[in-house]
Amino acid sequence: MAYEVLLLSSNLSPLAREVVNFFRADVAADIDQVLNLMQQKRYRILVLDQALSGPLDLQLCQTLLQLEKMAQVPLVVLTTVFSVKDKIRALEIGCDDLIDTKTASDEVFARITKSIFNQIANSQLNKRHSATDTSRNGETDYSNRDAVIDFLLKIPNCDNLDQLGQQFFASIQSYGVSCSLQMRSKMGKKDMEVNGMAKHLESQLLYQLKDSGRYVDFGPRTIINHERVSLLIKNMPLHDLAKFNSLKDNFFNMAQGINARISALEDRYQLLLEKEALHKLSSDVRTALGSFKNAYQNLKRQVVAEVETAAEHLDHRVPHLALNEADEQFIYNQTSRLVTSTNRIFNEGLPADELCERLENAVRRCAETAESKSENVLKANNVIDLY
Repeated sequence: MAYEVLLLSSNLSPLAREVVNFFRADVAADIDQVLNLMQQKRYRILVLDQALSGPLDLQLCQTLLQLEKMAQVPLVVLTTVFSVKDKIRALEIGCDDLIDTKTASDEVFARITKSIFNQIANSQLNKRHSATDTSRNGETDYSNRDAVIDFLLKIPNCDNLDQLGQQFFASIQSYGVSCSLQMRSKMGKKDMEVNGMAKHLESQLLYQLKDSGRYVDFGPRTIINHERVSLLIKNMPLHDLAKFNSLKDNFFNMAQGINARISALEDRYQLLLEKEALHKLSSDVRTALGSFKNAYQNLKRQVVAEVETAAEHLDHRVPHLALNEADEQFIYNQTSRLVTSTNRIFNEGLPADELCERLENAVRRCAETAESKSENVLKANNVIDLY
């Protein structure tokens, strides 16, 4: 399905031309043309091309975002160089993404498409939330603190980062805030919005500012950092200091809970990796022992067969060698001794077979014990003390 894309540029850069060709985008040379085109058609996104315009013009971005027609249209900017401060300011004024012109064209197309999908998903969520809020009128409300406690009680049931993120967004609906979530773990990094998707600009900022202290405030936005978790609240109540501080405290408690659950999930993940490695080692050892036993048995059979064959040939040949009786007897004695000694040596090797069997059984028991212990640990990890 093709989505309507509008590109604003007074001098198309090479990357902008690729965007126009890929999306079959309409092009406007100035803000007046943007307004005229938006009156004629509903656009899903506006792409601002500043690749050939020098430094990032955030004032122009803000002017565009203040247009009434841009209320539900995300703004993506193609630019050359921008700093972390530029990203913070761009996020603060409402830009959806900043894309470096050095980015590969396929990734540029994907990020523009992702912004469109985010806008559509958010629009659908807003409609559902509006209907839900209407249906809840008159129902018993509970405090935001209760929402935190409810969240902490539910997260032990989350078995992966996706479930953990979904539970977080479900639990913060009563707060009426817009939030981005980033979880960092041994299983990978997970960025989420309320619609389940990730937004590139928010994801970049959360990662770049994860070590900048517990709280990072800029305008109506606050980033809350914990060891494995970062939250971005996009609409903090600057007019209400008490609510502002309460939100920080409650969301930090949630971040602590998420961090604790991620830690438990990491332990589970590590345990599963170790169990898998042990099972592989057990399988490899059993295979190696089986190969060794088969090779050993084959070697015994071949040596005994060769010795017996040689003895049999000597028995048939000696009478025709014109040897005296003493020499013949000596050869017969030596061949008989060789056959007897060979059988005795290999019979003495039987304990080696028993040792291989005991080792194989020990490896199997070890794997079974690890399996049992891992199940107990996994059950124990489902109960986490978060208080």
